[in-house]
Amino acid sequence: MLIDDPERARENRDYLSSLYGTIKGVGGEIRFVFAAGISMFSKVSLFLGMNNLRNTSLHSKFNSICVFTDEENDRTFGSELAAFDPNETKEWYNG
Repeated sequence: MLIDDPERARENRDYLSSLYGTIKGVGGEIRFVFAAGISMFSKVSLFLGMNNLRNTSLHSKFNSICVFTDEENDRTFGSELAAFDPNETKEWYNG
């Protein structure tokens, strides 16, 4: 689902920012957090509360849990992805 409602986007951003801030606040008690379906943009204020994380999404050790194959994307998201150019989508997500 694309978010084209600015107010809804702000609500989502505020919610996630609060969640990440809470996680950071108890960081000494949390050893591992697995967050899927997000993009890590270092200059986005949403992630300021999470500057102590290590992004492992591109580490080869975690490829099998962090990456969807083309086949998995087609099988799982085929109807949602039909409106998008597959080559452009790959470029968005760095291949």
